[in-house]
Amino acid sequence: MQQHKRVLQEAKKRQGQRPHDRKNKDTMLVEFMMTSMATVARSGSKNTQLVHSSFVPPAYPPCTTSLDDLTPIRIEDLRLEKHHRGRYMLLRAITPPNRMTGILVLVEDEAGEVSLLQLYQQEGEASRAATDVVDKHSILVVKEPFFKTTASGDYSLRVDHLSDIEFLDNGDARVPRLWQPRIMETGQSADALKLEGNALMREGKYWRAINKYSSALVHSAMPQEVKVIKRNRSLAYLKTSQYDAALSDTGFPDFGEETSDKALFRAAEALYHLTRYEECRQTLEKLCKLFPTNQEAVAALARAQRRCDENSTGQFDFKLLQAEAKKHRPPHLDHATYTGPVEVRKVKGKGRGLFATQAMKAGDLVLCEKAFSHAHVDDEKESNASLTLLMNVETEKGFMGGQADLIQLITQKLYKNPSIASGFTDLYHGAYEGVNTNSVGGKPVVDTFLVERTMALNVFGCPITSLKSHKDVSSAQDTKGNKFHSCGIWIKASYINHSCLGNVRRSFIGDMMIIRAAKDIETLTELLFPYEAPDGIYAAKSGQKFTNWGFVCTCPLCGDIRDTPSTVVTQRQTLLQQLNRLCKASSSSSSTGIDMTKKFERLMKALNETYTRPAEQVPRLLLWDPQLLLIRIYMEQHHLTKGLEAIGKILRLLGFTVMGLDRTAAGFVVAKWGHVVDHLVEVFLHARSAFEQLALGEKSRQAEQYARTVYRVVVGEDVSFDQTYPS
Repeated sequence: MQQHKRVLQEAKKRQGQRPHDRKNKDTMLVEFMMTSMATVARSGSKNTQLVHSSFVPPAYPPCTTSLDDLTPIRIEDLRLEKHHRGRYMLLRAITPPNRMTGILVLVEDEAGEVSLLQLYQQEGEASRAATDVVDKHSILVVKEPFFKTTASGDYSLRVDHLSDIEFLDNGDARVPRLWQPRIMETGQSADALKLEGNALMREGKYWRAINKYSSALVHSAMPQEVKVIKRNRSLAYLKTSQYDAALSDTGFPDFGEETSDKALFRAAEALYHLTRYEECRQTLEKLCKLFPTNQEAVAALARAQRRCDENSTGQFDFKLLQAEAKKHRPPHLDHATYTGPVEVRKVKGKGRGLFATQAMKAGDLVLCEKAFSHAHVDDEKESNASLTLLMNVETEKGFMGGQADLIQLITQKLYKNPSIASGFTDLYHGAYEGVNTNSVGGKPVVDTFLVERTMALNVFGCPITSLKSHKDVSSAQDTKGNKFHSCGIWIKASYINHSCLGNVRRSFIGDMMIIRAAKDIETLTELLFPYEAPDGIYAAKSGQKFTNWGFVCTCPLCGDIRDTPSTVVTQRQTLLQQLNRLCKASSSSSSTGIDMTKKFERLMKALNETYTRPAEQVPRLLLWDPQLLLIRIYMEQHHLTKGLEAIGKILRLLGFTVMGLDRTAAGFVVAKWGHVVDHLVEVFLHARSAFEQLALGEKSRQAEQYARTVYRVVVGEDVSFDQTYPS
């Protein structure tokens, strides 16, 4: 990072200069082809992970001027480190592309001058081949070109915004005669071009098929022929995730007098992928009514109805979701979003937040949200998969793997489907101000740097499932500290503000985020969850954890960390070290005597007494592990009374208010919920076991219900409870 800063500083010294040491065309061609061959060789090596790195330039806005209002500029007139506002370049690719972090290609202008061109935020190779984006002889326009010094000291045109580049067909009037093919395809009919498009569709070359269909529409004059070509093109748009365009080509919502079953079906598919499930369902109902023998439509209608039901009722088949998340890679699940009784409101000093519009009980479903965009990183995969590393010198932040991929995924999604952009662009994006327009000349404008800032402030790391994470934590196999490389954006969940001691908790099944109440919540209460799980450690850097989001946490736990004198912190550390040594000694011993348990209790009592605020306000997270170990010891030794007392203590240490943890027949009740952690399931199951052995059946059932509630909160569902914790 520091080295590139120095390179950038040196480059700025030459800002506005015209370089006089550019390499000649032949040298650039040889060097480019050598680099391309090296990339191919590395990508073919087994068990090698390719790391493609790139430094993000200082943020700059996309072009918002119509191409008709721009004036041309040639390569020889470019100035270093400058955005040539009000200008455009007409270029032709003279090499095949080389895909690295971006897509690189050599281009020339009409005068024969050559430059490297770097295209960023293009689709990955698995979705779209680089040669489908740009290839040798491709003709393109770069709007308001940015000319810069590369990290290697060479020069390059760089395009970060998808909307700043436009590709031209050979028949476009703007293409110079010199660049036109020697043998032009003349006299081709719309029908012939349509058939070529159909052939490309059969070969899976959807982007090229789109170009053929678009050319056919230029040649066609017959209304019926136009409808057929657009229907065919709509399928190609569906295959390339351009759902807005696909929907438009079907004629939706007015399909005309002679409605086609293909038009209806493809419109329904586009609506489905745009998550407009009710409109999708209505379109499919119309299709089934007009074409009752269409079995594919019947199946699609049933699927759309399931999404509508999920969206309106919050009733999900969580067993199915878990099975799908286990099976699919990436774990992108076909389910709808359910939004419970919540609404976004303004919050003084925080911008906006999410509030409950009705009372909820611990365990109730608040949200079950499908990711707006999700980047999966297979941490267990051993292959030559590439890894993207983006480093932003301006913000001094880096994005690796999932987050770097997520920027590209979101940018592509917004560019392809501008109708859904507002949900993302309305999210908090700090001080960065994007452009005021979202389209120019009928084409979308997407600000890559707005995407980057918004993503950085709203991204969630996530496991494949919280069920697996819960099992790892419960079996002490979580050695990575819950640092997940897969990540995503969940729009509604992004409005939930932070508190280390939140009242809701998030969990994941694939790319579905499930948020449940972790406490009883009253109407109009703001919903809060920790952006990072609190550990209770009283360290000087604790208050710096949230600098990325630009705030200092003011929850009671963080307040206590700031207010606790250093002498008390030292005292706690000493007591904690003694407890840790005692824990290790007990784990290595086959039996634990009364003396050791008394030492446990004495040290924990001393540690608890170092706190001045009640546990309801400041949970004693530091005491959690030794207190849990003490419960296990008592239960293994069948000291049931001691075990129940220890369970009561650990719940009170987490801020719970409980009654009935004794041998009496009085009911076992959680009167007030405290801080919820994964191992709390085990605690309530220990209570169930103790009550069972004491022949207190009703209390045992109550304890199990609380265990299930905690499980539902931390895992997201409780249908897998019996399998995870068999009786």
